[in-house]
Amino acid sequence: MIPIAERSLFKIPASFKGIFGVFILLGVGMFVTGLVSEEENNVLRTWQAFLINTVFWAGIAHSGIFFSVIWQLTDAKWGRPFKRLAESCAGFLPYSFLMFFIVFFGSNVLYEWTHSPFLHHGVAVKSGWLNLPFFVSRNIFWLVLIYSVSWWFVKTSIKPDIALARKLLGSKWGGSFADKILIGYGDHEDEVIRLEKLSRKIAPALAILYAVGVSFLAWDFVMSLDQEWFSTLFGVFFLIGNMHAFLGLMLLTSVTVRKKFKFEEYITINRLHDLAKMLFAFSLLWAYMGYSQYLVIWYADLPEETPYLVIRSMTKPWDVMFLLIILAVFVIPFLGLLPKTFCRIPNYIRVMGVWVAIGQWFAVYFLVVPSLQHFGHYHIYLGLHELLISLGFLGVFILAYLNFLGKVPILPISDKHLCKTWLGH
Repeated sequence: MIPIAERSLFKIPASFKGIFGVFILLGVGMFVTGLVSEEENNVLRTWQAFLINTVFWAGIAHSGIFFSVIWQLTDAKWGRPFKRLAESCAGFLPYSFLMFFIVFFGSNVLYEWTHSPFLHHGVAVKSGWLNLPFFVSRNIFWLVLIYSVSWWFVKTSIKPDIALARKLLGSKWGGSFADKILIGYGDHEDEVIRLEKLSRKIAPALAILYAVGVSFLAWDFVMSLDQEWFSTLFGVFFLIGNMHAFLGLMLLTSVTVRKKFKFEEYITINRLHDLAKMLFAFSLLWAYMGYSQYLVIWYADLPEETPYLVIRSMTKPWDVMFLLIILAVFVIPFLGLLPKTFCRIPNYIRVMGVWVAIGQWFAVYFLVVPSLQHFGHYHIYLGLHELLISLGFLGVFILAYLNFLGKVPILPISDKHLCKTWLGH
């Protein structure tokens, strides 16, 4: 385990900081410029781009912790080399919380129900749920609860690894960050056993919390953009999309870390193959969830449900994007990852992972933007607002992710399930 600990600590290269710092500045500049614009359409595009990126990048961060929970619950040996790479998404959680909080200030622009509630026979039948004070308070509750338990789980996971690294390489390993994490840490052997038991208690609770909490966030921040429409499957569909996007970025990260830090003996071709097949499986699951939602609404043909899908699948220009998203997120990953040979080519699956993540960004765009446009006046806006704000979020996510990963052992060195190979994997 000494070589792993020796290779783990790293500082973000100055060139990376410079590039992604410029991305952040461009994003902030575009956000401020859009808000002070006198054109109502520019203000709307600014807020919708901010919302799209908030839920997209937060969804990836949530899914990273969620997959770590899954690997913990299932004792998955094949996934152990990816566990810390997934947990490093925790570095983005504080920024994610801030982004959601900022969205609250754009509620009057984004959410029609804040100023013009849905009326049924003259009665605002949804105002009990869709009102701003309750909207803000319940989502702050979910975010604080999810993020607090997530950090508790991640801290429990990384603590024995940092302690083992210090035991092997000296008490200065990890610096001040390690000092804070290891406050109150006792005998290493006893702590490993205690923290393992604690992780097994936190993991199932956090899994349930994610399933429920992220569904509520999806209903409130995305589904309520169209206050008349509702779907009981929407939360699950959104969660699967988040996990799909995360797996795409995990392929990119895993292949890069494998080559950069020379972890070929742990992140093996067989394990990358497994991860690629997981991405393949989630392409199927995403398509299945979307089809299940579409089929039920089409068959029932209820007036309060069908406009949402008619606008997106049968009305120009969204009907073209509807087909392109299915092609990008389902058809191409399905065909591209079906052959075993392709799934064992690191650079190929890295590109495929990036492709899926970009496709899922457009899937979120597709869920958000049509709901914010007036009936019959539909436009696909993909310009500087969308590009620069997205680059800003990308910069924050990458720097936060790398900053966290650079302070901890890249592989879970104290985990008994970490091994170089296991039944061919």
